[in-house]
Amino acid sequence: MVEEREEELEAERQARSKAEKQRSDLTRTISGLNDRLEESSGASDAQIELSKKLEAQVAKAKKDIEECKIQCESVTSGLKKKQQDSISEMTEQVEQLQKITNKINKDKSAI
Repeated sequence: MVEEREEELEAERQARSKAEKQRSDLTRTISGLNDRLEESSGASDAQIELSKKLEAQVAKAKKDIEECKIQCESVTSGLKKKQQDSISEMTEQVEQLQKITNKINKDKSAI
């Protein structure tokens, strides 16, 4: 009976030792997973920050493009008006020159 108890005690010790080893292995595994999770979380935070910076840069670029577009339209409109004014002025000068030419030709044929 004592031998049985010693065998049971030895079996229990081995079971405890095995359980303790498994517990230790699981603790290391959990610790490793926590480390990886923290690294991953840090990488995610960095990616989020990078995304925010990129979004801000894109928004600024869009704003700059819109401002350039407005400025370009303004310059184009001014140039079109200036061209139209020049065309009108030249047309008027051509008409005046034609009148003068016609008058000269008329005076010439009268002489």
